[in-house]
Amino acid sequence: MGKKHKKKSTIPLLPTVEKARKYKIAPEKPKYIDKKPAFAFNYYEDRDKIWSFRCVTDCKNFHILFRNLKNMGSFTWGQIKGAHQFDAHEIPWGHMNLPECIKKLARTPEMTDLSLFQFKAFDEKSRIIGLINYNAVFEIICIDLNHKVYPSDG
Repeated sequence: MGKKHKKKSTIPLLPTVEKARKYKIAPEKPKYIDKKPAFAFNYYEDRDKIWSFRCVTDCKNFHILFRNLKNMGSFTWGQIKGAHQFDAHEIPWGHMNLPECIKKLARTPEMTDLSLFQFKAFDEKSRIIGLINYNAVFEIICIDLNHKVYPSDG
């Protein structure tokens, strides 16, 4: 009798709608400090096995992550930046440890006018990395599971 092969379970992808991304050019950085966060996934890198949410293998952590995102909505960005529990701060666009999914965005000058930012995801190590757009929406780009992109020491 032959061996039975397990079927690979894959997440079906919804058809993508190609849309032209037009970047707003503003005379100054977005004013987001007094606004409450909203989250979007326009620049999220889903196909990357290291930097996408696929690397979160523990179901409990995945639920904590989304609970934390929901709870962040009750604070302003200024409160989030000031609270140790979030460890939220900007990341320089030119930092040498940026993953390729962020380096691609950095090649567009209009993107580097926006604030690249990180905050704790679900534990002491993991970070969500994204940028804050001109509407003060946090565009999630990737997850840094082990806090290697821009660690606290620098």
